[in-house]
Amino acid sequence: MKPSMTSHFSRVAFTYDRTRYHPPEVSGRIATALTAPVEKLFRDPLFLEIGAGTGRISVPIIARGYRYIALDDNPAMLEVLRQKVAGVARKARLVQADARELPFERGSLHAVIAVHFWHLLDDWQQALRESLRVLRPGGFLFEGWDQSDDESEDWRIQQKWKEILAGLGYTLVRGRHQSRLAEVEKELIRLNLEPKTKTVADWVELRSPRMSHEMLLERIYSFTWDVPEEVFRPSVAELAQWVSDTYPDPDVEYPIHWKFVVRSSRVL
Repeated sequence: MKPSMTSHFSRVAFTYDRTRYHPPEVSGRIATALTAPVEKLFRDPLFLEIGAGTGRISVPIIARGYRYIALDDNPAMLEVLRQKVAGVARKARLVQADARELPFERGSLHAVIAVHFWHLLDDWQQALRESLRVLRPGGFLFEGWDQSDDESEDWRIQQKWKEILAGLGYTLVRGRHQSRLAEVEKELIRLNLEPKTKTVADWVELRSPRMSHEMLLERIYSFTWDVPEEVFRPSVAELAQWVSDTYPDPDVEYPIHWKFVVRSSRVL
C-alpha cells in the first residue's frame, strides 16, 4: 500500500472501525458465505484475509473457531483488531505484512479473502499473483464488497461535494473500486479461473447528513485521498454550510440500502 494510505489509516483507524461495520446478522451471513464452501471440502481449513483492517470480516469468522490469518500492512488497524479478538483468537494470527509479498509457502492455504482491497494498490496484479500462489489446489479466492443504492441522501451529499470541488477547479474521480473489480475479473478469466458472483446479504443502514459529512471530512473513502489539502479544506467547509442550509435537522437519519457481494474463484 502507498505510504500516504498507510499513514491515513493510522490516523483514522478507530473512526474507520466505527463507521465501516455490518449489523450482526449480516456479519453472520457473510461469515457463512465465506466459510461453508471451504469447510465442505477441507478439514480444519486455514483462511487468510489480505487487507484485514479492523476486522469486520475476520472477527465473526475468528469467533467461530476457524484457523485464520488476518494480514494488514498497517499496525494501527491491526491493534484495533487485536483488541477486538482478545480472548477468542486461539486459532488466529495477526500478521503485519505486504500483500504483494506474502510470507507463506506455496499451496499452504485453503482460502484467501480480499474485501474492498484491490483498488488500494496500483500494482494489484502482484497481490493477486501472491494470493493465488499460496492457495492449495481446490482452494478458494473470495472477493467481497459492499454495494449501495445511488438514490440515498448520503449519495446526494457526496454528489454535492463533487460539485463543490468542481467549482474550486478540482475534478473528483470516483468509481475506482468498481473499475478495479472489473480488471481483476478479466485477469481471473485470463488465468482460466471461473469467478462466480452472488449477493449474500442485504440490509438498511440509517445515517444522518451530519455523519455523511463527517465521513468525507475524515477521508474515510478512498476517493477522497487524492484531493489536495488546499482544495479539500474549503470544500468540506462549504459542504458543511450546505448541509446546515439544506437539512433542518442534520441529525435526522435517512436509510441507505446495502448489499454485500461475494465473488469466488477456485484454484484448480
